[in-house]
Amino acid sequence: MKTATSRATRRTFLQSATGLGALSLGSLRSFAPQARKLTTPADFKQRLRGPILSFPTAYTADFKLDFAGMRKMIDAAVRAGVGVVAMTAGNSMYATLTYDEIKSLTRMMVEGTAGRALTIAATGPWWTGQSEDYARFAESLGADAVQVLMAPRADEDSHVAHYRAVAAATRLGIVVHGAPSLALAKRLAGIDSVVAMKAEFPVETTVGLYEELGDRLNIFQGGQKSHFLAYQPYGMKAYFSAFSTFAPELAMTFWKAVQAGDLQAARDFVLKYDVPFFERWSHAFWRATLEHFGVAQRYLRPPEHSFTDKEMGGLRDFYRGLGIGPKQG
Repeated sequence: MKTATSRATRRTFLQSATGLGALSLGSLRSFAPQARKLTTPADFKQRLRGPILSFPTAYTADFKLDFAGMRKMIDAAVRAGVGVVAMTAGNSMYATLTYDEIKSLTRMMVEGTAGRALTIAATGPWWTGQSEDYARFAESLGADAVQVLMAPRADEDSHVAHYRAVAAATRLGIVVHGAPSLALAKRLAGIDSVVAMKAEFPVETTVGLYEELGDRLNIFQGGQKSHFLAYQPYGMKAYFSAFSTFAPELAMTFWKAVQAGDLQAARDFVLKYDVPFFERWSHAFWRATLEHFGVAQRYLRPPEHSFTDKEMGGLRDFYRGLGIGPKQG
């Protein structure tokens, strides 16, 4: 017969073994979901402001994902004060990635940010089932929101059904990515967890969106800062910042000018830095810029063009002319 003492000892041993087993399992995982409070759609909407690091997918010379470079990029931006890190199908080059690679990038983004900034995961031009699966995955990692790309070749009712299905699959706030008509945008805004939209429109359309949905949605700008400045009177609070990917301290200079209401300084920044940069912009130019500033490597997967050594020389001259360059030491 087992004594009370032996039963207690066995129970203690089993509890210890269970704990050790869990620890061992955790050590085998490349990343464990963060044990932190879920960001509600309302919280995400309120906190979405300032420069957004929409990080480009970087590759090594043998066309593998350059995780080290992208982690370095995210860490530098967050330490400089950038408060939002995002994936998006275009900048992240989903067309050159497998679904597993997209998931790996999402994991790296959440892990690298480590709760220090908001994170926005992003779907691709996928069917509804895959978009639902990804939204659940992003939430399980600890992402703060999911940007949902409008599916190609869908009518208005199908778009609404698509967003409703993704919204039902996750508790995260949802960002609309695409160019819906005003009528469709109003229908999508009727979904409770749809709280933001990435502007992809001509000026007159975006102003119309602010007139109808400016209080309902946090509408933010992709691309050039001149567009962001144009929407300041309408209440725009956030924007994609290419400079945050390689010169985050410089990127914060623009945001601080905006916060201070110094529109002259913001205008000067756009004319001195933003306009020349976007006159030359391409994915190849962007990746070459990352290498020049010591962030990541220049390469893109073929058949995309990667900068040659000769082209890198011209790029160095360009940034020398702007008066900026990689930190020394």
